[in-house]
Amino acid sequence: MAGINAALFARNSSERFTLDRTEAYTGILIDDLISKGTDEPYRMFTSRAEFRLHLRIDNADQRLTPHGRALGLIDDRAFAAFEAKQARLTVCTRLLETSKLTEADIERLASDDLARGDKPALLLKRPAITIEQLLPALLTHMEAIPELAPWVTALSAASYPQALPVWVRNELKTVETQIKFAGYLAQQQKSMARLRADEARAIPSAFDYAACSGLSREMVEKLTRVRPSTLGQASRIAGVTPAAVSLIQCFLEIQKKRAHSSPPESEARIA
Repeated sequence: MAGINAALFARNSSERFTLDRTEAYTGILIDDLISKGTDEPYRMFTSRAEFRLHLRIDNADQRLTPHGRALGLIDDRAFAAFEAKQARLTVCTRLLETSKLTEADIERLASDDLARGDKPALLLKRPAITIEQLLPALLTHMEAIPELAPWVTALSAASYPQALPVWVRNELKTVETQIKFAGYLAQQQKSMARLRADEARAIPSAFDYAACSGLSREMVEKLTRVRPSTLGQASRIAGVTPAAVSLIQCFLEIQKKRAHSSPPESEARIA
């Protein structure tokens, strides 16, 4: 992060690059060090992340490649490969959600737990069913989809069904994870949206926390020392309660209304 921003500064760029808590563990580490301080040794545990289901190893490229592309770190060839992979994941998810099993599909799967008309996406939500088990029935549908041609070619050249090419299996598992945990991921998306809204609400650097009646002396001292730049950062300071953050937000709203209602300085002098 320091190297990227140093390079931007050397290029006389006015931009600065940051990662927030919803994008990477690096963002969590930096935010924790800023808001919580270093009174004790810091270790980057996954338990420190509020959105662990979103911050998975299999979607790291999806979260970070667009940033790398914008910074000029990803060349055209690598970015084209990334876009092709994302297209495969999107098309495969749509296939699982819209297709229905036929009698021929059920015969290929040789399972008594399946019925004609079952949607693969709904079947994947069952804990005991994996995408590898459904793959024999999906292959016929995949052959008709251009975006999935690399998967079909790799499976034809490999010793499937005894073994899956690792890269194909990893991509299929990403689709499976997205479907199996869709409900939890949707909840996390809502939480991340609320967090981003708080992060967008800036706190002026000269904000007087002592003027907020209702804040304890300990909270005033911590907030004055850390000087959080946003409501989101203030909420993550140890000892600062949600009620305190709401109080700060109320005072910010009051100040905003006063600023809008007060006449310009020139008009005030004339009056």
